[in-house]
Amino acid sequence: MRKNALFMIIFVTILTFSSGILLLVRKESSKTIKTSLLKQWDRKFIKTDLKKSFVVSRKNHHQLTVLSESQGYGMLIAANEGLEKIHPIQAKKQFQQLDNYYLANRYGRTNLMSWKQVIYFKKHKLKKFKNNATDGDLYLAYSLIQAAKAWPQNAASYRRQAKLILQDILKYDYNPQDGLLTVGNWATSDKKARNLLRTSDVLPKQFTAFYHLTGNRIWLKIKQRMLATLLALSQQHKTGLLPDFAWVNSKEPVAVAPKTVSSKYDGAYYYNACRLPYNLAQSSDSQSQRILNKMMKFFMQKKYISGGYHLNGQKLNDYQSASFGAPIFYAALNNQKYNKLIQQEKYIFMQKLMSNNYYQSALIVLTLFNPNFK
Repeated sequence: MRKNALFMIIFVTILTFSSGILLLVRKESSKTIKTSLLKQWDRKFIKTDLKKSFVVSRKNHHQLTVLSESQGYGMLIAANEGLEKIHPIQAKKQFQQLDNYYLANRYGRTNLMSWKQVIYFKKHKLKKFKNNATDGDLYLAYSLIQAAKAWPQNAASYRRQAKLILQDILKYDYNPQDGLLTVGNWATSDKKARNLLRTSDVLPKQFTAFYHLTGNRIWLKIKQRMLATLLALSQQHKTGLLPDFAWVNSKEPVAVAPKTVSSKYDGAYYYNACRLPYNLAQSSDSQSQRILNKMMKFFMQKKYISGGYHLNGQKLNDYQSASFGAPIFYAALNNQKYNKLIQQEKYIFMQKLMSNNYYQSALIVLTLFNPNFK
């Protein structure tokens, strides 16, 4: 009996030690992946000119292109690095330089960022495009809220800036008749375009954060109205898939026709809507989870995540796409019943970021900041 007891103690000790080693290895492995991808992101996409930094969305031998969307993602990544204390001094400097670039490229007299800028090498010239894009400004505002948490000594300044952006979003990018955000200030003044919804502009966690910052209940109404619109779209198909863009009218929302906005897949689950699992997974409210879970059940039936789908579930392309897979991976991390998708899509983090695909790289890097990425 004493020998059996001794063997049992030795066995439990070895098992406990082995488990601890495995957990340590896993933790170190995820840390290594995160550090490597963040370094790649900085090297491939962040450019600095004096005290201003910007995120390159496209480049060739003659020019660089910057989008408010890319700048918002870059600032959010830097703020998340600060919150997780990953190279905090470097992250703070980078965030401030990215913020400086945003401040220098606001549109007109607003606090909204010009949706696009082109930097010409030979002419040493920057062309700033008119109008704003709502999604980019939403990310910019939220990144400032996160930065205020990361660097309390600058919190007052960052929160004040965020409030100014949010005030102008409500002034220029809000349709009070529908209670929805428009896709940009150009659309708000257009009788037809003001009813156009970009589904990926639905950011439930961020809308709640905007309410807590400003005390303005309109943000809660926007959240409720936009989620209700997504739910109505979700119920139109067994897949629960949502289109990139939809028309919102007095009866029910409908996916737009091909080439309404930018591509023949405007009414499909494509490169805008693919962000929705990431957006919805950050919020624990029942509507967000209901919409998300219906989509996730559809993805659970797939051998791999392809580059887009018709709303009936038919693939648009045969290739495997990390732009679509990364947001789904992020959502799967929050629920063990989607472990299949974690195992299926984890290949994304074993590859180098594609230097010619800013958008995909940004979505992959943002996924690293899920608290369950361990």
